[in-house]
Amino acid sequence: MDSLQVVDLRTAREFSESRIPGAVNLDYSSEDFLDEALSSLKKDRGVGLYCRSEALSAEAARLLEGKGFDVTVLDGGVVAWSEAGLDLADENDFLVSVGKPAPDFTVELYNRQAAYAPDYVGGSAVTKKVSLSSLKGKVVMLQFTASWCGVCREEMPHIEAEIWKPLMKNPDFALIAIDRDEPASKIEAQIKATGITYDIGFDPGAEIYNLYALPNSGITRNVLIDKSGTVVFLTRLYDEQQFMALKNKIAELLRVH
Repeated sequence: MDSLQVVDLRTAREFSESRIPGAVNLDYSSEDFLDEALSSLKKDRGVGLYCRSEALSAEAARLLEGKGFDVTVLDGGVVAWSEAGLDLADENDFLVSVGKPAPDFTVELYNRQAAYAPDYVGGSAVTKKVSLSSLKGKVVMLQFTASWCGVCREEMPHIEAEIWKPLMKNPDFALIAIDRDEPASKIEAQIKATGITYDIGFDPGAEIYNLYALPNSGITRNVLIDKSGTVVFLTRLYDEQQFMALKNKIAELLRVH
């Protein structure tokens, strides 16, 4: 199945609990399923679909085949995969861990003028380049995201209102969203849909993402890095209690009470 674009059709919550390694999540129950599939899947590669058993996969296969995709359905779904004794991944598929140095990278930040000014003629969607190492001495939060991720769209307004807005003028804090392997047009759509004003950067080929988590593993996910460059907190999906714990950890690191 490594040669396929493997797609888990279940909900984000089910996907986070267990999934076939290397799969991406496109929730078939979402009203945006087809738009997300067309924007994230490549027609020059086969698509492997699975759900819990098989029923959703058959429906989704007919839909995608009608759009020109070469589709294979996993017989019996994730249940059959598990019963066959094959490995499943879970939400703990970070490649970084608390207490370890955060991998360095350089990211090109999106030029916001392109999103907010229809007549913008600046000629580039890139504002500037920033390396993680250049932010050493600050508390840094990385949010890994993509325009097709429904949970990301749910979480990002909370990040904007509850983390970024209160701390945007704090010189000891930095927040960067890393958009996984999408063009400028998708980042523009993400900004407009969520209303975020914090920086968002390009990650072509998911090269930055793959330093922090297994390739094609789920998003949204956040990585909090202290002033020494050490990973101190990790989150997956959007959970209110976990999000509160993240905010409390940021406050502790900044000594904001």
